[in-house]
Amino acid sequence: MVQPVKERVLELLREVYPQDLHISEIARRLCVSRNTVAKYVGILEAESRIECRFVGKAKLCRARER
Repeated sequence: MVQPVKERVLELLREVYPQDLHISEIARRLCVSRNTVAKYVGILEAESRIECRFVGKAKLCRARER
């Protein structure tokens, strides 16, 4: 079974924690479009499963501490 994109994003951010990843980097690593990643990042952020911050125009994301 193919893992849903939302769970793949969360899993990747947990693997690289405490490093932050830019949305484009997440998309590149998962071979998914940037728009798809942005959609799921928004959902995960609303669920308080990840944290995001802006550095200039770049949106950096990381998994919340466990």
